Amino acid sequence: MHPLNNAQQCAAEAADGPQLILAGAGSGKTRTIIHRIGHLIADRGYAPHRILAVTFTNKAAAELKSRLSELIGDDGGGVTSGTFHSISLRLMRRYADALGYPRTFQILDADDQKTLIKRILKQRNIDSKQLHPSYVIGWIEHCKHAELLPEQAPDHSWNKFNLRELYLSYQQALFDLERMDFSDLILNVVRLLREQADIAAAIQSRFDHVLVDEYQDTNPLQHEWLSLLCDRHHHLTVVGDDDQSIYGWRGADVRHILEFTQHWPEAGIHRLEENYRSTGSILNLANDVISHNPNRHEKTLRSTRGPGSLPGLLACNDEYDEAKTIARWLEQHHAGGIPWRNMAVLYRSNRQSLAMEQIFRQLNMPYRIIGGVGFFERLEIKDALAFWSLLNHCGDAMHLLRIANKPKRGIGPKALENISSSLNSSGLHASQWLDMIAKQSDRSMSKLKPLAELISDSRSHISMTADAGFAAILEDSGYLESLKALGEIEAESRLENVRALQGYIELSLAEGITPIEFMDRAALLQSGESVHGKDEENPETISFMSLHRAKGLEFDVVAIAGVEEGLLPHQRAIDEGEDALSEERRLLYVGITRAKNSLLLTTARVRRLFGDLLYPKPSRFLLNIPKEHLQQPQQPAPSARPVSAVSFSQNAFNIGDDVLHPTFGDGTILGVEGSGDATRVSVQFRKVGIKRLMLKYASLQRL
Repeated sequence: MHPLNNAQQCAAEAADGPQLILAGAGSGKTRTIIHRIGHLIADRGYAPHRILAVTFTNKAAAELKSRLSELIGDDGGGVTSGTFHSISLRLMRRYADALGYPRTFQILDADDQKTLIKRILKQRNIDSKQLHPSYVIGWIEHCKHAELLPEQAPDHSWNKFNLRELYLSYQQALFDLERMDFSDLILNVVRLLREQADIAAAIQSRFDHVLVDEYQDTNPLQHEWLSLLCDRHHHLTVVGDDDQSIYGWRGADVRHILEFTQHWPEAGIHRLEENYRSTGSILNLANDVISHNPNRHEKTLRSTRGPGSLPGLLACNDEYDEAKTIARWLEQHHAGGIPWRNMAVLYRSNRQSLAMEQIFRQLNMPYRIIGGVGFFERLEIKDALAFWSLLNHCGDAMHLLRIANKPKRGIGPKALENISSSLNSSGLHASQWLDMIAKQSDRSMSKLKPLAELISDSRSHISMTADAGFAAILEDSGYLESLKALGEIEAESRLENVRALQGYIELSLAEGITPIEFMDRAALLQSGESVHGKDEENPETISFMSLHRAKGLEFDVVAIAGVEEGLLPHQRAIDEGEDALSEERRLLYVGITRAKNSLLLTTARVRRLFGDLLYPKPSRFLLNIPKEHLQQPQQPAPSARPVSAVSFSQNAFNIGDDVLHPTFGDGTILGVEGSGDATRVSVQFRKVGIKRLMLKYASLQRL
């Protein structure tokens, strides 16, 4: 292993008692943890098996064990290591009977958890379109992370249903089944440590020193677990970075690391500020961004690699121009010898991947979606397209069977078989068959008839809308309302994706694409694989992922898309206030510090969301960045038009110009692409929506 720097050495050789190691991004925190364990064994005389190292993921636990083996050999020397869940499981296997469980209890995994919740909802005649199982599970998990048993949980209603009562039923069912879910493992260890003095003493005496990685990600339950475990000896070393605390939405509380010395007044503090990953220019920008957050441990990252090239900020016309801009920038680096696998495109919201996927496929650039599925493979997108395709006479039996019971209409598996059989025997296309069902009185299809009538009746309005009835059919069918039962955060994400799809449909139809051609496009973008263009076994691909997914990773070249108000920070954070905004700023900081050598930030002047045109401002996080730390485009004066312009027949048209078309009337230019005779303009017309026109033949007049 490489030798430690001075700060790492001091942290590794710190005294007994509580120690806080503030490890900035790329500062070698894992190396420091490993050497601290080695120091405790070799120089302080602790027995390896009496040292406990706690991680958040199995992958991190495996890496820690491998690195320990490199340093001290003997398969890690017998140091006890694992995740909160795995360590808790070992303890509960020994002490479960003290809480009334058999030691042979089983774990309830995520799938079985959802099945059990569905069973409880069904017993109470609660429809999942009114209260989604995922929302119930999320609320119960939130209670457990806050150390609240069912009888301690607050009364909480959603669509008039009492979630506390459901929590009580769920927990009783778990007990009757002799099962624990994952959160129970940790919660029950905390109960033992609090309520069973003899067992608490036995557990606390098993370990002489406890170390925990990524401490900034602990929720209140995990924090209490650690505090109680170390209550006797106080030999607790925590490693983390409050500037990288980005999981508040799933229960992590940054106050645990910020207030560590209040909980452990005798704690030592160590700052790791030498960064081995990124160039100095990238770190200058990262330090500028994060320094404006209140309530943080002061630290400044310093590069060991020299200044490097300056990060750039580019303002693009819209999300498609943004995707093309990023693609061209990455191509330049690839031409310079950087492999695709060393590049990443990061974004705040999954809906942003739509334009990226479309453009990168058109340019035949290899990419893969990390930690998620492609835009057109998402459940809500496939559902929405099924409705729309049937409305526009291009849906098939699979589309019909997909949405026949969405939202629920009491159509079960047997009824779906009858629908499929009847459709097949009719010899009709699905849309034609639905029209027939709408006009007939067939008792066997009575539950499907309202949907058939809705689709049939809605066709008369298709020509009046820029999206060929997309938004209307989803609203009138109740599908959009059914998404809201998922709970605020998940519903918002899925609705954003549906809105992004609507914007893409409007643009495509304005270009002259027919609905059936659009469905062909969607199918081609739906490869059924996470990797486009290359072999997944050895993916030579650009990585697309959310900023949350990027934590812990690094790439030579990184582009962060949509660094603007409403996206980063997200509108929800803007609405929630300062704490949420601080986490959004940390999220941008995490994104910036993923880049080793080259970094590009982008914004768009125009974005589309559910048929609306948004004109976002650059993110507040980019305000007051020194010019020497970020290459920024020349900003036009407030009264000026954006600078992108094209000339044709002695006329220059700028994005933002108001124009008049002899057929479509007045509108505003949104985008310009191509040159010469091939120049096209995208225009938002007041009466007919967005049209994409060849400038040579458009006969546009500036107003």
